[in-house]
Amino acid sequence: MSDWPKRSFTRSANLLAPNIAALYAVILGVVSVVHLPGTEQEFRREVQAYLAETSDGRNPWQYFRDRTGPTADLYRQLGNRGWISVSWPVSDGGAGRAADFEYALWDEMAYARAARPPIAAGMVARSIIEHGSQRQKDWLLPGIAEGSLSFALGYSEPEAGSDLTGLKTRARREDGCYIVTGEKRWTSDAHHAQFLWLLCRTGTIKSRSRGLTLLVVPMSSPGIEVFPIETLDGHRLNEVRLTDVIVPIENRIGEEGEAWAIIQAALTRERHLQLLPGRLRRDMDELNDWAAKSGYGDREDVKVRLSVLASWVDAVAATADAIVACTIANQDAGLLAARQKIVGTWLVQAISRLPFDVGDTRQLVIGEPFEFMWRESILESIAGGTSQVMAGMVARRALGLGS
Repeated sequence: MSDWPKRSFTRSANLLAPNIAALYAVILGVVSVVHLPGTEQEFRREVQAYLAETSDGRNPWQYFRDRTGPTADLYRQLGNRGWISVSWPVSDGGAGRAADFEYALWDEMAYARAARPPIAAGMVARSIIEHGSQRQKDWLLPGIAEGSLSFALGYSEPEAGSDLTGLKTRARREDGCYIVTGEKRWTSDAHHAQFLWLLCRTGTIKSRSRGLTLLVVPMSSPGIEVFPIETLDGHRLNEVRLTDVIVPIENRIGEEGEAWAIIQAALTRERHLQLLPGRLRRDMDELNDWAAKSGYGDREDVKVRLSVLASWVDAVAATADAIVACTIANQDAGLLAARQKIVGTWLVQAISRLPFDVGDTRQLVIGEPFEFMWRESILESIAGGTSQVMAGMVARRALGLGS
């Protein structure tokens, strides 16, 4: 889906565009749009009002920046309002709201280009809530809820990115501690996070997913080195080297060797926060703005493509509602989310590339909005699971292909 599907749409686009969202929904088995309750809509309006009040001085591309500086300040402000933990259980310091409140918060943040969901508030906090000890909850949850504690995700390695069951970072047990040695790569936020949410091997390589363990590792621990990896979109990723890093056994989340089930469950719960439609709606608004101001919007071929893209944005939004509904109902949304990731990834690239495709060479200049959006969109095909991995999941689960 990396190429614009010109042959598929051009000849009948005027007919298809208004119906593409409905067609896509049928293909996915999403036969109705979820109607979110009035209280969620009230909360969404509250978030919108807050973002409007605090918009002065916000970088228009802040959503795409790292989680330091203004973004870290914003997390703390959200924490002060109780929004970081809006969907956590009341017994663990949250507001006890359903997943649609959490979705509404980060969807509006995405549209405002204010901030992405912090790793700590989602999969980290949820795993601690469900599998952590009381000591771990008391130690970590208050700071996460306040927006003051930050985590980097220590999953991927040089030879184990898409296939985490093959990771080699080793944690051996010794005198009430784990001694950790290994290397993590493509690690966002490791250069400023306070903790590493580390997936490591306590079993043999042959044990695959059955030999993995989760540890909370302070980034200030002796033996940790962080090296920058600069990316095409101007982000910084990192290589994290761990050499005989001592981690107390009480920093282990859940039982030894049971991390795979924990991270899979956490990922399932976080599906509704992947590729938020607010991001796509904002990109589409930018594109329509460009079309109107540049004059390219008067061309029939551009009108067709804008119409088709807008329909796909609506389709992704409808699917996102279905994923939220599955999350609330504790139903598996993995297949929906995989399809959503494939289509959404293609869509962010198609939106940002349209000005180049139709000949507006000014947008190729570094610093122009669509030049930046295009570079940023490349990372989208990798983050959160590559499009190839998602396509493999769809092939296996929906089409019965492969093993």
